[in-house]
Amino acid sequence: MKPDGTEEFISLDQIIVTEEFLNSHPSVEKTQQVINHVKRTGYLDEPITINRNTKILTDGYRRYIVAKNVGMNLVPIVYEK
Repeated sequence: MKPDGTEEFISLDQIIVTEEFLNSHPSVEKTQQVINHVKRTGYLDEPITINRNTKILTDGYRRYIVAKNVGMNLVPIVYEK
């Protein structure tokens, strides 16, 4: 299964996360909801948004954190429009 809107799957290691995201602190409750979804279904609820050329994360930091925490290697992504 893949979340709606997924353009492809890439290795989590290929995604570049900026300091701005690294210094943010997503809500623990919302993050836990995403973890629960992944544990229940085996996949993220939405793709992670990245820049096509740079592979820099532009949206979906919480999903990125969850994927890292649960040990996902390949993640669904959509390219920034």
